[in-house]
Amino acid sequence: MNRNSGEDKLEAAISYILIGGVTISVLIEALGIVTSYYSYRNWEVSFQPQFTLKGDDFFRYSIATIQSFVLGSWTPIHILAFGLVLLMFIPYVRVAASVIYYGLAKNMKYLLITLFVLVILTASLLTH
Repeated sequence: MNRNSGEDKLEAAISYILIGGVTISVLIEALGIVTSYYSYRNWEVSFQPQFTLKGDDFFRYSIATIQSFVLGSWTPIHILAFGLVLLMFIPYVRVAASVIYYGLAKNMKYLLITLFVLVILTASLLTH
């Protein structure tokens, strides 16, 4: 019974991570689109070259995007980039939450599986 309760809590936490993260990302993206329209008076959104990854990994791009956003770069492109970064981190956070849960529950089988998935996700984000 205790194990099912723990798994139910994990599923609830994952649901909140996914729903909350996607909702916040969509709201930020909508804000970026609206501010883009009011800034440029058209619906066309094009990312300039400085906002592409260009050989750096996703983590460095994310840190730079978040830093510029926090430091006051609230241009429509910065807002859109921040929303995309947040949206791309949602699956990563979901897997990390599972690793933490299975580690605390001492469930080695699922800990190793989710840890493997986390390593693959991390490697993927480091190489793109």
